[in-house]
Amino acid sequence: MPSTTQTKRTTRTSTSSNANAISKTVSVSKLSKKSKIIIEVEDDIETVKYFPKTPKDRKTFINPKTNKPITDFQYSVYDLCAQVPKGQVTSYKSLSDSLKSGPRAVGQALRVNPFMPLPVPCHRVITSNLSIGGFAGGSGDSQLVCNKRSKLIKEGCLFEGDTFIANSDGKRQIFENFKM
Repeated sequence: MPSTTQTKRTTRTSTSSNANAISKTVSVSKLSKKSKIIIEVEDDIETVKYFPKTPKDRKTFINPKTNKPITDFQYSVYDLCAQVPKGQVTSYKSLSDSLKSGPRAVGQALRVNPFMPLPVPCHRVITSNLSIGGFAGGSGDSQLVCNKRSKLIKEGCLFEGDTFIANSDGKRQIFENFKM
């Protein structure tokens, strides 16, 4: 495996709907000089986004990722996911069991989560076999999954490849203590 070096870089981006530039810090991994491959990792775990709490606000909020209102089921998923503490993980199955739903439905709701990284830290959701799973619509060996792993590692979780090893407290445990 090629050697890597880690550096930090601040990038500025802007969107057509927001003329103000947004600064974010990304980790940059550069593989050996031979390969000349640079991978930027978006590992922000601090940004808190607006999260509607009242029924009125929830009905009128439009998801900027889909340009559609968020469904009651999606809010149920987001409410539970928001309970997962920093440095811990839960599984799609644990969330779906709490909601009496299916893991794929939970995954689809999280795929379009507009409230990440906080207050809805969907990067803290992994598969029940302790694999990292997908992230923001990406799966497998994608940049999005690399970003998810980087966020979890920054919170203190340990991985061996794509397999979850331990929470920040050293325990290999899935968070399931959801308050309904």
